[in-house]
Amino acid sequence: MTSRGKHMIKLVSIMLIFVVILCAIPQQMKADSIPMIEVKLVNYLGNKSSITVVFNGDYTLTNGTKVSKGTEAVMSIVNSRLKLATKSGQVLMENETSINATPAHTDGNLAINDRGYYGSFQFVMEKDTKTNNIYIRPINKVDVETYLRGVVPQEMPALWSMEALKAQTVAARTYALKHKNDANMVDTIAKQVYGGIIGIHPRSDNAIQETAGMVLKYNNSLIDAVFSASNGGKTEVNSSVWGGTALPYFAVVEDAFDFNPATKDKFPWAIQLKQQQLPETLDLNDASTWWVTQKEADANNQVLKNMKTWLKNEGYIDDVNTVKIIRISKLELNVSALTSGGRVSKGTVNIDYLVKTNEKAVEKKTLVLNDTAASRIRAMVGIDKMPSYLVDVSKVENGSIYIQGRGNGHGVGLSQYGARNRADAGQSYQQILQFYFPKAALIKEYSGIVSSSQENTTVKKDTEASVTPSQDKKDTEAPVTPTQEKKDTEAPVKIAIPAKKDTAAPVISAFKASSDYKKNRSKLSMKINKSGKMTIAIKDSKGKIISTLAKNKAVKSGVLNFDWNISKVANGTYTAEMTAENLDGYKKTIKQKVSIQKPAKEKKGSVKATVLNMREKATTASKVITRLKKKQTVVIVAQQGSWYKVKYGSKTGYVSTKYITVLK
Repeated sequence: MTSRGKHMIKLVSIMLIFVVILCAIPQQMKADSIPMIEVKLVNYLGNKSSITVVFNGDYTLTNGTKVSKGTEAVMSIVNSRLKLATKSGQVLMENETSINATPAHTDGNLAINDRGYYGSFQFVMEKDTKTNNIYIRPINKVDVETYLRGVVPQEMPALWSMEALKAQTVAARTYALKHKNDANMVDTIAKQVYGGIIGIHPRSDNAIQETAGMVLKYNNSLIDAVFSASNGGKTEVNSSVWGGTALPYFAVVEDAFDFNPATKDKFPWAIQLKQQQLPETLDLNDASTWWVTQKEADANNQVLKNMKTWLKNEGYIDDVNTVKIIRISKLELNVSALTSGGRVSKGTVNIDYLVKTNEKAVEKKTLVLNDTAASRIRAMVGIDKMPSYLVDVSKVENGSIYIQGRGNGHGVGLSQYGARNRADAGQSYQQILQFYFPKAALIKEYSGIVSSSQENTTVKKDTEASVTPSQDKKDTEAPVTPTQEKKDTEAPVKIAIPAKKDTAAPVISAFKASSDYKKNRSKLSMKINKSGKMTIAIKDSKGKIISTLAKNKAVKSGVLNFDWNISKVANGTYTAEMTAENLDGYKKTIKQKVSIQKPAKEKKGSVKATVLNMREKATTASKVITRLKKKQTVVIVAQQGSWYKVKYGSKTGYVSTKYITVLK
């Protein structure tokens, strides 16, 4: 063989070795292959006309100005233009409609009002169409994988099982790519909660890395991978919640894994209101005598407050302080005509309310919504008070309205608690996604290659489930805080979690409050499922602590009783805020309402007139019930304008306040 032939063989051998080595190296995702996303920062910033900006890295501004690491600046609106100046007063840019800031290196970040974000920024001005006020709106441009680092731990607790975190990550990535060009891509629950650097956690980072580029597709298009905290035990389809055509990758199916792992229930919720909120006998011609003192029966109920806010937002009233609800004749959801997922879609509302027009006069108005959308009723009572459309009971009984349901969210797509419980039971993230998005394929989007782990996307059908159709769009509720996480058995964890540490906070149940008004004591009793510490604070309607019944008090599991001295407590509804902490420091806080209704002290009066007419109603045109004589004693029940409601013997009626002397 010639030396040239030997040389060629050697060259070919080297090339073959190079190819083999190249094929053996794991494919690394190039930064420029990862899609970018632009997110408006609204959630944590709010609406501000001046913000602080700290450059935690070297940045270049629109005009070419270099800003060095550590520079602190203030961005403000001056004469309807943006201005950026350092804390020392050096003007970096001014008289601009927008300002861009680009990092020199990928590890640089900007802290806006003390919250850091990776990536580049565009600062623009945004006008509030209602108030015409102008605010600064930062737009964060960042690659999707970095964006997910700020999303996943905000949407699902990072200490939950790794397979649940992976399922959440794939859903969040798919949703982000599907909606990345939306004009209203914000960092709120309207899309996905994005917290920037603050919430980043090693475990969610691990889930992102292990599923890098993985998305869900149907017919080669990204699906709308929506999710909610809990489906209440049954999934739903998109068309039943948001209308439109039912998407084929959703299905209505019973979900036996959707439950609260601490209590084993399906996240029950309830609304209760009295129908009659104010007496019908109020003097509407002179509200000055009772407007301040006369409270609605459920004045402290947040649902009633939400209804007033809704009336204002919908344009029925101008100010929540000038309205009182007199009667809720109807507040019902139609539980006889349900969606395919067993959820309500329609309901009826009938409310009488009073609007104060001046110091004395009020106007009575009626709101009637017949066969209205359940979403409108949910907005009225508050999505926090009606967390889902899975309603089991809607009725009126003994003058009270009762609505009861379960679940937290729309129930379409991934259930976060369902994913957690499935992961704890040993299911992989592929199996979890297959259950909630049954016809979707798991694809490695950035390379366009089907994942090797998904060569067979068919999984065993869950024994508790039977399939039908389901739906799309992100929920507006965040998941509930975690209690305990099952250690992942497949992936390495970057943080140490002591194996024997009890990460489940104690569960408080069977709360009951009973008052002895003669002794001026109220007893609060409850059950706790494990030993630890208890802190109990009583708060008034403004959230102020008025009494502390226990502070880090050591307790044993079982029934607990705490005594509250109510001798100086006024009538009303209070909140008992109870925090139970286990021996490893994991705690949970619950709140319960406590009503104090001390019987009114009897008030008596003496008749001053020689003869005084007692009438059926508080008007001289009303029928006379009986005639009282001078110095006769009556019991004063209430006052209505210039009339006392009094009781004499077995008769009750109204007399003029002018002719009664109040006895001390």
